[in-house]
Amino acid sequence: MSACNTGIDPALPVLEVRLVGRGEDAMRMEKRLSCAGRALGVNIKIDWKMERQDAPRVYVDDKLVIDRLLETTEIERMLKPWLGAARMSKSG
Repeated sequence: MSACNTGIDPALPVLEVRLVGRGEDAMRMEKRLSCAGRALGVNIKIDWKMERQDAPRVYVDDKLVIDRLLETTEIERMLKPWLGAARMSKSG
């Protein structure tokens, strides 16, 4: 997995997501979400819900967006349609 800077940049807008899952795949998804957000120019705020799942799931505005562990570039593609809402919400 490539390294990326996942620190919070207060100048960037925030995209809030809910990550449902547990275990290694969910931890990988958390890192990949942060990296995808950085590539898209947003901070990803993750509300993590620990549940027994075969695969991590990601929701935006209560809509299922991702239903399994994906590569970072695919996560970027899946999150792009949600960027309009993030542009309205600045980091605080």
